[in-house]
Amino acid sequence: MRELLPKLQPTRGTLYLAFANPPAIEKNVRLVNINLNRCFFKDNQDNTYENTYEYKRARELMAILDECEALLDLHAFNDKRGEPFIICEENALNIAAKLDPTIISTNWSEVEPGGSDGYMYKSGKIGVCLECGSISKSKQNQPLAVKTIKQFLKYFQMLDSDVEFSTNPKRTIKASYSVIRTSKDYHLKPGMTNFHELKTGEVYGSQDGKNFIAQEGECIIFPRLDPKINAEAFVIGREGMI
Repeated sequence: MRELLPKLQPTRGTLYLAFANPPAIEKNVRLVNINLNRCFFKDNQDNTYENTYEYKRARELMAILDECEALLDLHAFNDKRGEPFIICEENALNIAAKLDPTIISTNWSEVEPGGSDGYMYKSGKIGVCLECGSISKSKQNQPLAVKTIKQFLKYFQMLDSDVEFSTNPKRTIKASYSVIRTSKDYHLKPGMTNFHELKTGEVYGSQDGKNFIAQEGECIIFPRLDPKINAEAFVIGREGMI
């Protein structure tokens, strides 16, 4: 964003650019108190939630999002081998299809509510999250982030650019449910990466003596081998069609 901002000349409309969590960026950590991606709720406008930094910051950002018609949120993840992918809901599939990543995942506003893109969706607007790839490869992933910003702005006729829209076929995955680690007795099969396809009947882990058994058409997303107790362990998705 720092590199791109001086070069951007929107042809119409208003463009906001924001670093979502500046103190965390400054410290090179994911969060200050809690995951900001779980704080974007309309009822986070009062003292309903604890008064941590991320809740305050979400209220500041929601005030901006309320002025906007569409959002592009740029993320990274810990999986060192995972490929970039897009998170959005069905109302944003048209624009998601024009972006380069070949995987589009939906239903996150229900499975893991509180994200900025989900906030936009539940406000009747467009919210797109680009998971740019592994945070360990941020430099390599930067061109994709820049290109996606240009594609996004071109789609909304806010930028005159020779950037081309993607025509890549897309694999679509609907997030089905999230699993929380609740016990010290937790095990997940190693070697899995984002959108690893699970075989029907495969035992891919266990918790408290109960096996995780794959159902037909399922895949695993954000698999964490050793998450903290009460933290998100993984998400299960199911193959779908646009």
